[in-house]
Amino acid sequence: MRMNNKLLYFLIFLLPYCAWAQTREMTANERASFQKSLQKLVEIKTISADFVQYKHLSFMKKPVESSGKLYLEHPDKLSWAYTAPFQYKMVFKDSKIFIDDQGKKQTIDIGNNKQFEKISTLVSSSMRGGQYDEKEFAVSYLKRGEADMVRLTPKLAGAKKYIKEIVLLFSPANKYVEEVKLVEPSNDYTRFVIKNRKVNATIDDSIFNL
Repeated sequence: MRMNNKLLYFLIFLLPYCAWAQTREMTANERASFQKSLQKLVEIKTISADFVQYKHLSFMKKPVESSGKLYLEHPDKLSWAYTAPFQYKMVFKDSKIFIDDQGKKQTIDIGNNKQFEKISTLVSSSMRGGQYDEKEFAVSYLKRGEADMVRLTPKLAGAKKYIKEIVLLFSPANKYVEEVKLVEPSNDYTRFVIKNRKVNATIDDSIFNL
């Protein structure tokens, strides 16, 4: 089954920009220190958190806000569920995407689609401090005040159709991803803010079912 643009958009955004001020490139020492600090995140086995999404559109004065919950279980389970103002849930597991769109359910096999496998892997990897494939993305390491930032610019033509860049903001305290800004080719963008994160807590198997 061919994935529609809406689903691709959801896939890319997953992994979480308030009024971000000026940024600068990390120095070589800062980059080395940042990458070293991420190594401890590979010990993360599960993540559960709330998220708030702000969709900024050029023709609207205020962003469209929605919220929900996300759950990740290493190595290959991810649940992303909108709870307000609408119900929409996606579960990634067993090389499939299971979707419940306000009661309308479908299953999509992504096992043979390398592009979507890579996007799914990027989501999990980013949340756990993984390295970025510089063959697929141009990667910039930046500082925003005390916070660290990573800007990912797709190199592949297929991805460029849907995403201009992804910018991740990391907490100065623990190096967890706190926010993600997804910029579309039109320059509309979506900001995702991750809140109330719990790490390595037990997640009930039912979370990854529809």
